[in-house]
Amino acid sequence: MESTKGIVLHYYKYSESSVIVKIFTEESGLQTYVLKGVRNKKSKNKVNLLQALNLVNMEASNISKRNIQYIKEIRSEIALIELMGNISKRFMSMFIAEILLKVLTESEEDKNMFKYIENIILLINKKGELNKNFSLIFLLKLSKYLGFPPSTINSEKEVFDLENSCFTNQSNYYNISGENKNYFVSLLKEEEEDIPHKNRKELLQSLQKYYKLHHYNIDKLRSYEVIESLRI
Repeated sequence: MESTKGIVLHYYKYSESSVIVKIFTEESGLQTYVLKGVRNKKSKNKVNLLQALNLVNMEASNISKRNIQYIKEIRSEIALIELMGNISKRFMSMFIAEILLKVLTESEEDKNMFKYIENIILLINKKGELNKNFSLIFLLKLSKYLGFPPSTINSEKEVFDLENSCFTNQSNYYNISGENKNYFVSLLKEEEEDIPHKNRKELLQSLQKYYKLHHYNIDKLRSYEVIESLRI
């Protein structure tokens, strides 16, 4: 058995009383688990522990070459009251979980990434509204942990080359230009910027291309459209 902290990403029904759950763990990276009996009314491991981005502590198997492990015990690490109770923050949690499921590699330990996501969760859980650009900033910061952070050098140049991760005056088929390039620079510098809905959507599409060019497919995000629909 292994004792580890984890970040819940997704679960689905496995049997009448059990579920399969994807959890990003501190010790063993992304893992797939069976959690037995969680859907029983008398179960100590209640299914509400499996909300997206819930921080948990658990005792679980860690058998090498086994695709699906099992959880013996699971409990919340802290009460994420604001994150769980605020509808816009719930959808942001779903967005982040959806992204992580697309980019994380099964069983690949990454404690730096885990700490980053843990800090993001605690930030979302603080009282107050999230910045409208939160999801875009998250994707930019996440790219650093995945190994392809955008360069901030020469940000005064005309376009950002998505393929080569740099600013340039040479036009490239995959780029961010015009007013979106200026908004992009503001995001990189984490400046307060009121980016219109249309431009946020275009920047998200550009970041999806950026990720794909660097071998991560984050297309077809179901949660992002919901987030934006709450903010128009």
